[in-house]
Amino acid sequence: MDRFHPHALARLYVGAMITAGSGIFVVTVASPSSYIAGAGVVVSLLLAAAVAIGEIAPVKMAPDHGEVAPSTTFAFALLMTGGVGAAVLAQVIGSVIADIRDRKPPSRMAFNAAQYAIALWLSARVLSAFPHVGHPAHFTAAQLPGLLLAGSVFFLFNAGVVALAVALHTQTTLRSQLTSGLTFHAGTEAILLGLAPLAVLAVDYSPVVLPLVVLPLVAINRAGREAVLNERLALQDSLTGLPNRVLFRDRATIALAAAERNGTSVSLMLVDLDRFKEINDTLGHHVGDEVLRRVGEQLRDALREADTVARLGGDEFAIVVEGSAEEALHVAAKLREALVQPMDLVGVPLLIDASIGIATAPEDGTDVETLMQRADVAMYQAKGSDERVRGYARDRDDNTLARLAMAAKLRAAIDAREVGVHYQPQLDPRTGRMVGVEALARWQPDGSDPVSPADFIPVAEQTGLIVPLTMYVLETVVRELGGWRAAGIDVTASVNLSARALSHGDLTADLAVICTRWHVPPSALVMEITESLVADDPHTMVPIIQRLADLGTTISIDDFGTGYSSLEYLKLLPVGELKIDRAFVSGMSTDPRDAAIVQSTVELGHRLGLRVVAEGVADATARAQLALVDCDVVQGFLFSQAVPAAAIPGLYAGISPDVVRRSA
Repeated sequence: MDRFHPHALARLYVGAMITAGSGIFVVTVASPSSYIAGAGVVVSLLLAAAVAIGEIAPVKMAPDHGEVAPSTTFAFALLMTGGVGAAVLAQVIGSVIADIRDRKPPSRMAFNAAQYAIALWLSARVLSAFPHVGHPAHFTAAQLPGLLLAGSVFFLFNAGVVALAVALHTQTTLRSQLTSGLTFHAGTEAILLGLAPLAVLAVDYSPVVLPLVVLPLVAINRAGREAVLNERLALQDSLTGLPNRVLFRDRATIALAAAERNGTSVSLMLVDLDRFKEINDTLGHHVGDEVLRRVGEQLRDALREADTVARLGGDEFAIVVEGSAEEALHVAAKLREALVQPMDLVGVPLLIDASIGIATAPEDGTDVETLMQRADVAMYQAKGSDERVRGYARDRDDNTLARLAMAAKLRAAIDAREVGVHYQPQLDPRTGRMVGVEALARWQPDGSDPVSPADFIPVAEQTGLIVPLTMYVLETVVRELGGWRAAGIDVTASVNLSARALSHGDLTADLAVICTRWHVPPSALVMEITESLVADDPHTMVPIIQRLADLGTTISIDDFGTGYSSLEYLKLLPVGELKIDRAFVSGMSTDPRDAAIVQSTVELGHRLGLRVVAEGVADATARAQLALVDCDVVQGFLFSQAVPAAAIPGLYAGISPDVVRRSA
């Protein structure tokens, strides 16, 4: 005998269910014995109306978990008081009305109606074995097992029928479908079925009391809607409505697992808009936001239904494409064709373009992290190409193996706490007194030369190691601040923060715990951020930075003067400090224009009530000029290079940096 195709089996199963349900519907509704004699017409009509309303207004659950209909409560109550005929008729009518409103296909309507008819008929058979059930005046504890068993049959049958249909259609196991369905819906269904006897008692006492039973159902409905909203907020980008990084990673993981199971391919794309910062700086963030929204819509419209597009942050989008590398290249070309159409937002056409990098599983990797890294490599290669689309190629990624090896060693060094933190002193230019330090990560593998931060920091950024590295540096800095403060060394400590470190988890809460652990007030910390960090994704970054400021830390704008919208961020952010870029400070002694820029920046900072720091001070002339313009803090090689923590007490005491370095 030939095997049925899975979809043929699904159609056969659905047809059998519809046939059986139709037969039961006709027999139960047409038979006088299917109705309980003496049941009030008003009561039955009230419960029937409640069934229909419950079907029309279901409780929406979390994404991919469907919905739960409050009609269950009233259908089961009607089953007990009016009989199986009344319950089946009301439930089928309510189900059909709801399905017509939702524009479901006729086969789906018939299947749902048949499913309910059979479930209620089976429950009625269970109830018939227990005397007096359905006569509220005679409810006793002895009848509860019958109600419990009938309710269990109702729920298990419905769950099983749906699980088998889904398993046949998606070619997955019945066990997996049953497990997920039973686990998620069991609690809610138990509450709905448990309210049915209360509805019976209410209508027996007085039909007027029935609306009171609706109140718990309203509470369930509101809780369900709030759960959906919270889930959406947690998993969707607030600006574009697209999935965010968390949901994208989940969907990519599911797609990879399905591809591995089916022996197919999946491609991950990274899409980065070209010259987006120019739009933000020239036309303002409100125009930039609208561009991102439009781009999100264009990407979504250009993709196939099975593909997923997400916004990772800033002007970077990610896409999961089911198919080979060739199919992904075709999709990427289609996306660029959609994006390059002029976009009219401010009365003039804006030309939007993008660079797209592609990595395909299993050729380029088998997990999300590896594919994202390699798509990132391909995307930056695409930026330098004419076609702006590149698939990952190992032979073009000259440094891949070296960077992966460095990343593995760096991860081990962070875990083993072998990364050091050095500190460059910050001084008052007028008195020479140390008032603060800047923390800088240093790494010297055992038996090897030191690795330059210019080499390992970008690797940490690309691999996500920047997050544990930053948390390690923060823990180290706060611990050493605690020791210095106990010894009477009153200084602040500045720590550089990247976008990934800021947006990972709850940095503010973690930092508060660290400060409490080492008895250091947050006001002793200065969080250094760059303008570009905020410019790339202000909607995400500004609230995080505000929370850090609310904790008590000082927010410092690093490399001030090198961006295009510095003044805007002085208004937008809770800034307490400006740090003048070393490019201007180092030229003060020889270039009057640099000196003028520095003086103007100091005056601007002071007018705004901010502390001003000049970095890169390398000669006594620059120091004297900074003192004359009343700069608050200076740092640079003129005073000291970055030194280990053990050297800080000596520097604070005024000992020569050369002596301190030799003793350290």
